[in-house]
Amino acid sequence: MQRLFLSKSFVYGYCLMPIFFFAKEMKRILHILFAIAFALVAILPANAQNDTIVQRVKLHGISIIPPKHFEHDSSSNRIFHQGTMTSIQIQIVTKRNFKRITSAITDKYMQAQGLEPLGKQTTTMQDGNEAIIYRCRFKSHDDKGNELYFIRLMLFTGNENTIWATADFPECIAKQIERPITSSIKTILSEQ
Repeated sequence: MQRLFLSKSFVYGYCLMPIFFFAKEMKRILHILFAIAFALVAILPANAQNDTIVQRVKLHGISIIPPKHFEHDSSSNRIFHQGTMTSIQIQIVTKRNFKRITSAITDKYMQAQGLEPLGKQTTTMQDGNEAIIYRCRFKSHDDKGNELYFIRLMLFTGNENTIWATADFPECIAKQIERPITSSIKTILSEQ
């Protein structure tokens, strides 16, 4: 009986080569799948502009129709979207008209608070009341120390009492999420 002698180069070259090729292709496929998954998480809230939840969420005397895929956190008086690090908080400032409060919000004041002013817009709420929305930018850091820029929208409305809504979201997804967030905060109603 004759022994078949296989050299190392034969074994590595012809027998293990498909395994290495497969591993390399699997890595490439996994990268593509992760990219697709990340893109889906980032665009989910973008669908909210046409598919807002009809049910109102009540937050301490105020109600809002949140964007699609947002969750209500009753312990912190906010609604949020975990996948995009987006949140909306609402407060009431009693016995102060929103125009009085907004007259004190200047660019200099915002800069002193660590915010970069990007604009101010007078708008109309869904219920017909007047409101002002400030748009600004600020820098934060993640767990690893990387810089992240966020956009903050601050909406002020109300008559005797001011309703103050603050929405924060990463600047990198502003094109997808700012419109549904703005539509949502315009649905705020005082339940008092």
